[in-house]
Amino acid sequence: MTKLKYEFNEKVHAILINPYLSLEDFNANCELIKNYNIKNITTTLNFLFHLKKAMSNHKVKINALISYPLSDLPFSFINELISYAKDQGANGIEYCPNFFNLSKNNFDTFASELEIIKNSELPSTIIINKTKLDQELFKKAIEISLELGIENFQLGDGFGSYLSSQEILKLLKLIGNQNFIKVVGGIKKLTQVIDLFDLGITCVGTSNYYDIFKEIKVF
Repeated sequence: MTKLKYEFNEKVHAILINPYLSLEDFNANCELIKNYNIKNITTTLNFLFHLKKAMSNHKVKINALISYPLSDLPFSFINELISYAKDQGANGIEYCPNFFNLSKNNFDTFASELEIIKNSELPSTIIINKTKLDQELFKKAIEISLELGIENFQLGDGFGSYLSSQEILKLLKLIGNQNFIKVVGGIKKLTQVIDLFDLGITCVGTSNYYDIFKEIKVF
């Protein structure tokens, strides 16, 4: 692969979460990840063990999604699922909090939930989709996260549209570009990826990594 301005195999994270994947398709995705030397993968708890096994001879970090995409994980189960992810070989977790608590002004409960995630034994990333939240609630979620010392954020959950440059710049100003910021949602082309990196985004996550890496190989 031709080396461009960015280390794409480090900064483009493969997302492997489709619950309808056949074994054949799953194995094909694993081979693509190996061929492109992709260093970071996001997957579900169900795929975690199988992915870890398939990547046993490939140096890669695997993050497990918890409470995604519906934030439907009861508070009392958080630690159990984090322990499960760790036991299955996860290198980190990506977590979608219960934003309903914010809408009820249960800020302490929301903060306690995030604190459990932050203090877990695995590096954690908080998933927040700006387009799905009231603007004030979104700002409150970021404010609480930053107060707790959370440094890793994922903007978007894969179900929204591609964020514009203007939106990205506003978010970077709000969160601080010294933090780890991953963008997910609507990323299908190499030009989109480069534009995001040029703005200061740390990395992107996409299930369309095959198309993006095909474009990279043309250079």
